Amino acid sequence: MRIRSAAPALVAVVVLAGVLAPGATATGAPATGTVRADPLSDALTAPLLADCSSITDNGRGYARVHGIDLCGADSTPLSEPLRTEVVGGEECGSTTLAMTSRGGGLAAIDWRVSSETGPIVAVELDLAFASPASDEMRHFSDRSPRVHAHDGTVAFLGVGRATATLSGTVETFTATCRIVPASVRILVR
Repeated sequence: MRIRSAAPALVAVVVLAGVLAPGATATGAPATGTVRADPLSDALTAPLLADCSSITDNGRGYARVHGIDLCGADSTPLSEPLRTEVVGGEECGSTTLAMTSRGGGLAAIDWRVSSETGPIVAVELDLAFASPASDEMRHFSDRSPRVHAHDGTVAFLGVGRATATLSGTVETFTATCRIVPASVRILVR
């Protein structure tokens, strides 16, 4: 199974592109016309980004008590606004999306959300998956407080290339966080 993160992958591609000469590979051998097949299993970890305007007075209090430096909630006086200069928001956790071929056209699709800003109060997620045989979206909603939330599904996608994408919001004791859309692609056998 490949496990990757969205941010370092872009840096690695830029660095590798600058190092390699045209027509060469990472080993220095000439490039061939072969195309790499999609893996049978893939996983991606993406950040959760906090909406600083969603932090309430109770959220500020929780951040102060637990030393959570999110949008300045742990140190900014209640009479002053929180910082919002970070484009897209500040990281408040992460989400992992994994997809694995199970044979017979079936794929297991699992997600996990981890909070760094206190227990998760609510999760509202959309899991979309597509292949030549199927195109579907499933909604997950959970309102049981915990630090880690996870769930998944097994879907018939048929044999061939398939993708899964996770999006939505996670509400923690401190803030409402948006999932940076995460996508994985595999070969379903």
